[in-house]
Amino acid sequence: MADATAIMTTESGSRLINRLCKHWSHRFEVEYDETHGHIDFGASQCSMSAHAEQLVVTVHAGEDELERMQGVVAEHLQRMASGETLEIIWR
Repeated sequence: MADATAIMTTESGSRLINRLCKHWSHRFEVEYDETHGHIDFGASQCSMSAHAEQLVVTVHAGEDELERMQGVVAEHLQRMASGETLEIIWR
């Protein structure tokens, strides 16, 4: 397994966690509260934590799936941001 983490500046971290987890709860096992979220995609996972002005997102996936999962999570985060443009840089 490999990890990639993105730290985004946003005041909407809790709202994004809530929206993303609700969106994927119909297809995957999710756990979330106001400041943390976890989505189990099966072969990969996504963990999120909201802070005062930041959202920290970590994707855990196999080496061959990591880049694809980064794209999937980033695309969904942008859609859930409702007009806010997130700068998502994976490290």
